[in-house]
Amino acid sequence: MKNISRRKFFKLSSLSLPFLSLSGSSQIPPFTMSSNKVPVIDITDLYHPPQDFDDAFDLVIPYALPEIDLLGVLLDISHRYRVPYKGEGEEGWYSDPTGGREPGFIPVWQLNYLFDRAVPCAPCPFVPMARTTDPQINRGVFENSGIQLFKTLLEQSPQPVEVVSFGSARPVAVAMNQFPELLKKKVKRIHLCAGSYPPGKMLEWNVKLDPEAFIRVISGDIPVYIYPCASEGNPFALGNYNTYWLMPNLEFLKEIDSRLLSYFVYSHSRSNRIDFLQVLEEEPSEEAKNALFQRTHNIWTIDVWLEVSKRILVQRADGSYQIILPTEKKTSDRTVSGTFIPIQFKPFPDGNFEIEKVSGNSPHRLFYRANPEEHQHALRQALPKLYKSFKTMGKYF
Repeated sequence: MKNISRRKFFKLSSLSLPFLSLSGSSQIPPFTMSSNKVPVIDITDLYHPPQDFDDAFDLVIPYALPEIDLLGVLLDISHRYRVPYKGEGEEGWYSDPTGGREPGFIPVWQLNYLFDRAVPCAPCPFVPMARTTDPQINRGVFENSGIQLFKTLLEQSPQPVEVVSFGSARPVAVAMNQFPELLKKKVKRIHLCAGSYPPGKMLEWNVKLDPEAFIRVISGDIPVYIYPCASEGNPFALGNYNTYWLMPNLEFLKEIDSRLLSYFVYSHSRSNRIDFLQVLEEEPSEEAKNALFQRTHNIWTIDVWLEVSKRILVQRADGSYQIILPTEKKTSDRTVSGTFIPIQFKPFPDGNFEIEKVSGNSPHRLFYRANPEEHQHALRQALPKLYKSFKTMGKYF
């Protein structure tokens, strides 16, 4: 066999791999969806290094729950946070000096590796919409690759899809402006984790990323289930309508799948190791593990996954709390999960909103928890049990 250089080898190889793409969006794995799985598209403001570790922590759930068929991950990126950002005004509102960072391809590829999946991912436009009707076509091919992935996944899905949005809502809004009829036909519900209810003087973080996008999504006629992140503008309040709760530490991660632990440590430590797959096979340092275990952890997203997966948060007869499948529910169980109130949105020009409670014929719903303190107490018990049950796929070498 004639000797060829490494450069020439890769050049020749690329000719036989026409679908190879850094974003993973050019080749969509064939659908093998079974009727008992829930098809989901996850839109997340996931970066690496992370802006919020909860984004990497949260993305494990749709990979690990067997009832979810994760079709794709759209990376909802805001350019201002790709670099250190001093914030607004003298107070430095919405600042983040810890940039830079880039779209979270690495954690998606790591989870594909750990769970032996080929979930495609791609970035979405980096800058806020100029107006609610802005299609952002002028952002070019790369930044619109996530929007095109969104379109392709909907077109290929044989059934309506659940769309979850943890970020600015810009990808959903842009899709509404580029292919509205397809969304009406193929999106079952938009689960929007953003906003403040009751509204506050300051915009909630995700809304502030792109107020025009948020207004566009809640002004549409596609069903929106909204999970406010804040109450009266406070993202750390235990209110009746927001989803926030606090995990005082992450000690339970000592008992999870060892490769998942390596994934969490890599993200939490803001590692810049280029061998980001091999690192998952190695034991992290004690220092890095302890820094993760001792972290207080803010969580806003689990109620979205409970609703999408149809799982239930219950208190058992012995007083313990668990997240279970509907088929596992006993007559002695008491449901603690949040509920949803039928509403009509009344958006304000700044991105805040009010609601009108209506009869059940409205497509839109607002999250509600009757007892926020019990909700937090229950999840502090139940979420660790759920994560301890997650298992990665075996290694092939």
